[in-house]
Amino acid sequence: MPLILAIAMVVLIGAGVGGYFLLAEDDSADPAADRPANAMSRLWEAPSPASEREGQDENNLRSMWFNNDDVVFGDGGGVRAYNRKTGKKQWTVKTPKGAGEVCAMSKEASDDGVGAVVFDAGGDDCSFLSVVDTDTGRTLWSKNLKGESTEDSPQMVVNSKVVAVAMGDTYAGFTITGGAKVWELTARGHECTTTVGLSPQYRAVGSDCPDAKPKKQLALQDLEYSGIHSTVSGDGRAVGQILSDRPLTIRMSAEANVIDAEGTLSTYTKEGKPDKTFKLEGELKDLSLKPRDTFVDEDEQVLVSGYGSGGMAAMDLKTGELLWKKWSSAPAALDTEGLIAVTNAPDTGAVGRDPVLVSTGVRDGKEKVLGTLYDPKHALGSPDLMSLAWDGHTNTLFIQGAGLSHDKTSVQAFKAPVS
Repeated sequence: MPLILAIAMVVLIGAGVGGYFLLAEDDSADPAADRPANAMSRLWEAPSPASEREGQDENNLRSMWFNNDDVVFGDGGGVRAYNRKTGKKQWTVKTPKGAGEVCAMSKEASDDGVGAVVFDAGGDDCSFLSVVDTDTGRTLWSKNLKGESTEDSPQMVVNSKVVAVAMGDTYAGFTITGGAKVWELTARGHECTTTVGLSPQYRAVGSDCPDAKPKKQLALQDLEYSGIHSTVSGDGRAVGQILSDRPLTIRMSAEANVIDAEGTLSTYTKEGKPDKTFKLEGELKDLSLKPRDTFVDEDEQVLVSGYGSGGMAAMDLKTGELLWKKWSSAPAALDTEGLIAVTNAPDTGAVGRDPVLVSTGVRDGKEKVLGTLYDPKHALGSPDLMSLAWDGHTNTLFIQGAGLSHDKTSVQAFKAPVS
């Protein structure tokens, strides 16, 4: 019996040693064998249950907010905060009594740490508003704004003074502290066609009213300070979306009596007077111009936006010229280093199996690779399908989305190498 056991041990040991060397010689079995030198450290990954709202519209759950320590995002599991360094969950926004799943979040939280969340008020009507403290997740106040019209694309913005909404039948502003109504938008006449765009700083209202004077009018209102309060008579174009506050940049219809507000891009002076208007035709027609993927540089000269099918491009706001365009790329934020973006096709030509993080000159489009979003399984999805947020203080990129297999959605935190 001892002899048999000894032979068995030799066989097992031999098999183990042989297996070890076989794995060591096979790079594909070593998860770090193809790890690039500039690989970004993945700090953590947290599940992000898919929501039916995700990807449906611009006002879906694509927003990510920051407080002093956390990143806040929404998905099928609600609106939650995770520590930016460790990925530990800190809090979840409480669903108001009588409300259903979370529908949308404001693009940004205010500088004072207040954000707006919209829940389903019943019947796929996204009109139950909650205003929350982004440090604690505590609900400051909530209102069921359900009306006769069902809302699937709510607009809500937050600044230091008000929460402004355009959802269902409600076009109004409420105080941050208690939710008291401070203004409500009413039609100028009985037969008006009225369209509204909101940003943290401004409200733009386009109206075409056969029974009012002037018949056509664009009204601009500063929501936070006693700044712009102007009207442009004779402009009856429908307002689509406010894309930037500096300069005030609005996507509008090409002409009056057209509700589909996608034909022109107009900028306005600090006094609220018309500045430049560009028809979105030719190469400009492929600019996506969604608030969440559109950025204007500090000099208020260049606008960067998503472009075509999965790309991005830059436009000169003074001339309307398309400065550059790139494919398989998505913008994340503007930083001191330039436009922070994720791409599968860097200008260096060194296309690997994982996306790379780059800083891009807003005017010349020149790229500097900051790091590779290394995934041992090489399963990260296309950049244009990701939700991206950049913390420039810690050089950390947050990605929300599904992998190539689409069987798992998550939020991941990657830290760029220090240059």
